[in-house]
Parts: sequence; C-alpha cells; structure tokens
Amino acid sequence: MQELLLILKAMAAKRDQFPDRRELFLDLAERVVKHACGVFGCRADEVALLVLTADKRHLRFAAPRKLTDLGTIPLTKRDSIAVNVFTRRAGEAHNNVPLVRHVAFFESVKLRERALPIQKMVTVPMLDGGEPVGVAQVSRKGENPGEAGPDFTPADVRKAEQLFAAVAPFLRATQPDKY
Repeated sequence: MQELLLILKAMAAKRDQFPDRRELFLDLAERVVKHACGVFGCRADEVALLVLTADKRHLRFAAPRKLTDLGTIPLTKRDSIAVNVFTRRAGEAHNNVPLVRHVAFFESVKLRERALPIQKMVTVPMLDGGEPVGVAQVSRKGENPGEAGPDFTPADVRKAEQLFAAVAPFLRATQPDKY
C-alpha cells in the first residue's frame, strides 16, 4: 500500500506539468484499480471508481476507462447502490446483487469477451477528510452467485473503506476541473 501511495503522490505532484490532466487522472485511477485487484483477488473489470462531478450533481466513472464517457448517475437516482452509499457515507456488501434494485445499465457494457452479471459487490464511499470524493465498487461477476466466488464480509468492507480513503485525496487532487 505504501508503494502505491508514493506513486500516487508523485503523479499528483506533477499534475500541472500534464497538458491533458484527464489522462493523468484516468491513469491514476487505473493504478488504484490494479492495486485493488491484488488486494481483493479480482479482475480489473470488477473494480469501478465513480467520482463526484464538478457540478456536484452526478457520479461519473473514472474506472473502468471504457465507462468514462458513457454517462453519469444523478445523485437523485435513489435506486443506485453507488448513490445510496455516497449519500450515507457508509460502505456495504451485497452478496446477491441481482436481487437488489440497482442501475444495471453499466453491467451490460462488454469489458471483456462476454459481459457477466455482477453477483456480489462491496461499495464504499471514497472520503477525503470526511468529504465524499466518490464511490468505489469491488465486485465478483459470474453466471450465478456460486460461480462468482466467495461472499464479501464486513472485514472486506472495512478493508475497502481503508484502501479507498487512502487514495481519495489523490483522485481529488488530479481530477480535471470539468470532469
């Protein structure tokens, strides 16, 4: 974790030297995703980072990169797991996501050879000094809950909260003004 934080700190320190700050921001988000994959034993398409937009009215994907330009989720969307976690500022785990009302549109986007549904998911707010920067989601995909892997536990929620709280300041520092 310390190595990741040092890399993110160095990237953030050079933000004014990048002609395209959006690329720096998305590269930083990809590094966070790669680290989270190692921590949770998942694939890159099973980790999502959504950040609060500049107008503070929507959540927008920072990762996976393929989802960054597909739209936003309004903070008024009450059937969104991400919006609810963002608003409450408290993480949660769902081990049977298909039974939970949620925005499923983004699941249908093909990130690998074939789209698999999310079966299990930990969603946590990314907080910087107690202020929400966005939301992180770590999921397990498969045709059914058994195929997706083990259930997430309260310990996984705590681990995700700690990880994403540590990286939130760097995401906030590098987020482009109009993102």
